[in-house]
Amino acid sequence: GKKLSIYSERLAKLKKEIKAIESARKKKRWKANQKIIIDYINGVTKQAEFIINTQKIILKDGDSNKGFIHIIERHYCRGCPGELDAIDIINLSEVISRGIKLNDIGISNKKLNVYQLNKNGKILKVVLNPNSFGELVVTYYNV
Repeated sequence: GKKLSIYSERLAKLKKEIKAIESARKKKRWKANQKIIIDYINGVTKQAEFIINTQKIILKDGDSNKGFIHIIERHYCRGCPGELDAIDIINLSEVISRGIKLNDIGISNKKLNVYQLNKNGKILKVVLNPNSFGELVVTYYNV
């Protein structure tokens, strides 16, 4: 359907941008958590799992409302609300590991955990939904 084509188009663009970043980099190796997300983006793994401060964080495909598909459809595009670029996506785990946890600020759903990191003039936010398996990434955007 139409919906998936937006996603697959942007996913292809993201993969291309990652290749370009890789070839431009001096350091050829990604950090462990960057590699986890890149492997997931490239379809090597079915989901991205990070352990951050002893907490398991899981990024899954999801759908148009949550997860990776939502992030790519809604926020990975020029001029989109909450616009992210490839390197922001590669560094998703850093927002959780280095960011501050916001306590119920501007969050309608109190069950969700929100992390914010101010980086290079951007304010990046990751929203997590804790469940029995770990914390699922709901969304990720640039404020």
